[in-house]
Amino acid sequence: MRSQLAFAYMGLDRLADAERELTAAAAADRAAGHHRGHASAVESLGLLCLRQWRYEDAEQRFRQARTIWDEVGPDDDGAEDAPRALALLEHHLGRALTGQSRFPEAIGQLRHALTRFHALEPRDSYNEGRVRMSLGESLLAGGDVAGAREFLDDSIAVMEGEGATLQLADALELRAGCGDAAAFLGRARELYEALGDAAGVTRVEVRLRGAG
Repeated sequence: MRSQLAFAYMGLDRLADAERELTAAAAADRAAGHHRGHASAVESLGLLCLRQWRYEDAEQRFRQARTIWDEVGPDDDGAEDAPRALALLEHHLGRALTGQSRFPEAIGQLRHALTRFHALEPRDSYNEGRVRMSLGESLLAGGDVAGAREFLDDSIAVMEGEGATLQLADALELRAGCGDAAAFLGRARELYEALGDAAGVTRVEVRLRGAG
């Protein structure tokens, strides 16, 4: 219940309240010996930190959640969810490292996350596409434009196939950093407009003016 209340607070942008409730949720699950719930609450705290650009705190939370998942035995509740949960955590951790500009480490971490997703049965195409987007972002920030282009093109194809409009717009906006900026930014602007994302439209229009 505390976790659900925290998500409601996030929707209201009451992030301090959300952090308080998630911290309480993690403590309650830890006291009850409920490893899966404990790991989930700690992971959610990490995602909250990412949302606030607190990348070092996010990294710490994700590493903590991974350690908790290591305590889940094969007969424990939720053990069957561990492979996918760990793949998601590896992705989140890579994002936290990217946010700290630790690009070689982040790229290695994200490649590891992609390997984990490839091993899932059934495959999770959407989250594989998200990891590819994160890899493209990290490679681009680290100066490898050609490498970034490949992963971002793959991510765009996945998000188009999945009908994930917001994520497609984000991938197109990133892809604009690899060349042909006006075309990709124009497509991103159309999607942000369709979604009613005023901040996205404004951000892209600023870049379009810069691109002529």
